[in-house]
Amino acid sequence: MQDKESYPVIIGVGQCVDHWTGEDISAAPHPVGIVKRAIDAAFEDVGVEGLRTQLDCAAFIRTFPDSVPMPFFPFGRIDSFPAAVVAQSGINPARILYSSAGGEQPQALISSLSQKLFQGDIEMALIAGGEVTGALKAALKRGIKPNWEDQSGRDFKARIEDEGPKTDFISSYEIKNGLGMPPQTYAAMEQALRARLKMTTAQYRSYVGQIFSNLSKVAALNPYAQFPEFRSAEFLATPSVQNYPMFEPYLKWHMAQDAVNQSCALILTTAGKARALGVAPQKCVYLHGHSKVEDALVSKRPDLSRSRAIELVLSQVLESAKLTASTVSHFDIYSCFPIVIHLACEHLGLDPLQDALSVTGGLPFFGGAGNNYATHAIASMVEKLRSDAGSFGLVLANGGFISKQAAGLYSTQPPENWAPVSSLSQQAEIDNRPDIVMLDETCHARIEAYCLKHGRKGLEGGYIIARNETGRIIANIAPEDHATLESLLAKEDVVGQRVKIRHDKGRNIFSGPLL
Repeated sequence: MQDKESYPVIIGVGQCVDHWTGEDISAAPHPVGIVKRAIDAAFEDVGVEGLRTQLDCAAFIRTFPDSVPMPFFPFGRIDSFPAAVVAQSGINPARILYSSAGGEQPQALISSLSQKLFQGDIEMALIAGGEVTGALKAALKRGIKPNWEDQSGRDFKARIEDEGPKTDFISSYEIKNGLGMPPQTYAAMEQALRARLKMTTAQYRSYVGQIFSNLSKVAALNPYAQFPEFRSAEFLATPSVQNYPMFEPYLKWHMAQDAVNQSCALILTTAGKARALGVAPQKCVYLHGHSKVEDALVSKRPDLSRSRAIELVLSQVLESAKLTASTVSHFDIYSCFPIVIHLACEHLGLDPLQDALSVTGGLPFFGGAGNNYATHAIASMVEKLRSDAGSFGLVLANGGFISKQAAGLYSTQPPENWAPVSSLSQQAEIDNRPDIVMLDETCHARIEAYCLKHGRKGLEGGYIIARNETGRIIANIAPEDHATLESLLAKEDVVGQRVKIRHDKGRNIFSGPLL
């Protein structure tokens, strides 16, 4: 029997939501201040005085403004987000970490910090993050300018270990031929899945509507949800002024909503340290298993309707905890887009129409807080497990374009044995797959997936992904090529159809017809 004193535990959680809509500029949430609120709430949740001085590591989830190639700071630049939060939160950790970009980062950080706790490298750690994209959008819409400039963290900047954005999950080839922001990239994979399931767009939207309506029920009862309103399956499946088409087959409410003002914080330590501090045992939630795997670029995956990375991560997290999906009582499956939910349920044997898939309400209704959603999912799972002592909860966190997966299994019940988990063999399976040659030439190929973009006045462009015996090719559909766009929209069952693609001035172009 191992000495369980070294086992990593979560002892404190804090969440914050702000529904500011722009009426009173003095009440606008600040990017640093909102995270401080969550940190304060997490320390209060532990219920032990004097913890701030014992914190020796603080890790911060990269904000969305720090994750994009061209940062946008209309209301003043924060010199260093992590340093400013440290300065204003009354903590003084020896190590300050700033994560890379990706929705998997909260769970990945828990896994890596848990190893450091277990090995005695650190004694107490904080994970925190937050976004005020909702306030930013509201202020821009109203033409007001809150002051978000912050230089307060200059004394802590030297300690920061910054991983950088690491947004290398999309290539220049993919971008020049049509891929880009998440909705337009996920949409193609969603079409591949819809085709595999042999559903029409209407049938697929009905399927998604039922799944997402169940999520909205959870969000409607969650005090930390940004959009706490029940939405019916019929509303979610039907195009309307409030639920308009964006990228086929997506309607507005089929994707993560980023206009949020949310923050979250977690406090981790070891079981022995928690006992020495006098933390109530019922507050301690143990990490039982974990896994982390990165997939190849979208264009390099063998089947665009599936995710081997999701399958590997879910299998390993269960195996590392010596559990099966049937023994897990609570799930939070990342829900930025429907395909992630479907693929996770497909592998776990869950019924996405009936089973409870989120403890928050999901990214479309709870809110898609940039890279930080999974921190909320883990905090909510901690609260759920505290109220259902001895049960198990699984969190799946997703980053990029189904590019990076991390999963964790939790319980108030201590593990029999605990050790850091290596995912090297799982990663090797991904890395050792046969390469797919990307084509930049005039050729014939069969459509695997496609994306059609809707605008205010109708279809505004798109792209196809196609394959032949030589390799794979991605090709743009010009915004002015209404005939091709409309033909793809009307036909729907175009996956598998043979087409001709021409190469022109460094880009691949598809302009119909289907052959």
